[in-house]
Amino acid sequence: MRSSLSRLFFSAFVVSYPVVEAMAQAAPGVPAAGAAPETPTLWGAFVQMLPMLAICYLIFYFMVIRPQESKNKKLRQMLESIKRGDSVVTSSGMIAKVAGVEKDHVQLEIAPNVKVKFLLSAISRLENEPQKSKAA
Repeated sequence: MRSSLSRLFFSAFVVSYPVVEAMAQAAPGVPAAGAAPETPTLWGAFVQMLPMLAICYLIFYFMVIRPQESKNKKLRQMLESIKRGDSVVTSSGMIAKVAGVEKDHVQLEIAPNVKVKFLLSAISRLENEPQKSKAA
C-alpha cells in the first residue's frame, strides 16, 4: 500500500513539474527557476510601509491627540478664569468655595472658617458648570 502511494505521488510530481515550470516562466515579474530572486532593499520596504504608517498616524491624531488637546485647552481656560467666590470641585471630589487665588495655588473654604490650600491643578471643574451625561 505504501509503495503504491509513493508511486502515485511521484508520478503526479513528474507529470505536473513541467506544467508548473512553464507557468513560472510565463508569469511576469517572477524570476526563472535558475535565477536568484531579487532581495528587497531597506528603502523599498520603508516606501511600501510609509502609506500605512501615515494612515495609522492620522487615525491616532484624530481619535486621541486632537480631542485631548481641546480638553486641555478648555481646562486651562477654566483654571485661568477662576476667581474668589466660585464654587469648584477638586479632582478628589471635594466641593468648596474659592477663598483666594495665587499663582499656582488656590485657597478653598471647605466649611465656615476652614480654609485649605490646594494646587490649582487639583481643580477639575466649576460646580455650577453643567455636566454632560454619558448615559444619554
